[in-house]
Parts: sequence; C-alpha cells; structure tokens
Amino acid sequence: MSSYLVYICQAVKDRAGQERYWQVARYLENIDVLAAYAPFEVLDADRDESVEGVVIAEFPPFEQTVEWFNSDAYVQARKHRAANEYLGMLVESGVAPVGKRSAKSHAYVVLVCREIVDRNELTAYWQRVNETLDGHKGRVLMDHGRFLILEDQGPVEGVTVYEFPSADAAQSWYDSVAYRELRQHRKLSAKYLVILAEGGVAPVERRMPHTITAG
Repeated sequence: MSSYLVYICQAVKDRAGQERYWQVARYLENIDVLAAYAPFEVLDADRDESVEGVVIAEFPPFEQTVEWFNSDAYVQARKHRAANEYLGMLVESGVAPVGKRSAKSHAYVVLVCREIVDRNELTAYWQRVNETLDGHKGRVLMDHGRFLILEDQGPVEGVTVYEFPSADAAQSWYDSVAYRELRQHRKLSAKYLVILAEGGVAPVERRMPHTITAG
C-alpha cells in the first residue's frame, strides 16, 4: 500500500534558503511527484490560513517513508528551509498505488480537516461526498487514512485528496449542484482548508513566484 506526502507551504521568510533546499533535497528513487509548486487556488478556508505552495507525492509504504524523512541526509536538507513554515503530512492511501506516470495533465483537490464541530453531520457528508465525483472523472487518492504530521503542530483531523484530469474538471466538480448542496453539511460540521493544485513539477525559478522577494 502506498503513502502520500502532502505538503502545504504556509509562509516563506527565507527565499534563498528555500531555493537551496530545492537544489539539495533528494527524494527516494521510487516515488511519483504528482504536484510540486504548480499553480494553485484556495477554494475554501474555514480558518485564517496562508498558502504559498503545495506538494503532493506518492511514496512507498508508510514506515519506509518515515525512515527516509528522518534520515540524516534529508534532515540536513530541511535545515535550509527551517525559517519557512510548512504543514507536512504523511498519509496512508488506503487504495492501490497510482504508479509512475506523468501528472502534467492532472489536478488535485486537497481537503485538510482542521477541526470537527459536529461528528454526526460530518459523517453524513463523508457518506455521500464520493458519489459526487461521478461524471467529473474524479478519483480518490486518499480519504482520511492513517496519517502522521511531519511538520507543524496541526491541528489536523484527516486528509483527503481527489485527482481530476484537469483543473477545469476539478473546478466543475467543486461548483456542481451535487457538491454545492453537500458541502453545506461540511461547513456546518467541520473546519476545512481546501486547495486546488495543478499537477506537474515547476522549475525551481518558477516555483512560488510571489515569494521571490522574500528573504
């Protein structure tokens, strides 16, 4: 069973350090980076939150990824971006691995549950939400599986990621009558951060261009 790293950059205070990290950090060889600092849009935020960039990567099983994250090489690489703020989560997918393939034509909707207000109301949302993907060619990559917060303190109650063939398809699903009606249950029952991120890996010089003057 694969796992996924979901990273949300929330503040860049040292752009030079961030670029050094991008240049020296090395992932495991058998991973698939689905989205890395490509264009994104915050669709919803029930708390006051900042988002500067999004990374989604498919990794090997949970324990192997934790071992890599805590390795000396990656710990040293992360020190370059220590001044910047990230929410980093490792999530077990619960579904079959996607496998190696280009993600440039795909888009991802990331839903981070920050706080549960009404569990019964939220359960009603969870029971019906995946049905709304029908007709929009959306599929579930992970849906509130086992997770570990790697950076930042949360709170995080769960993570869901949907994959769509394009950003337009993802937006069409989010704006659909079926999902608009259902997300009222989500708004009443929990506080979420929802981000639409385009797939692909942006070149270093084009990542998070709005942060280039920082640091």
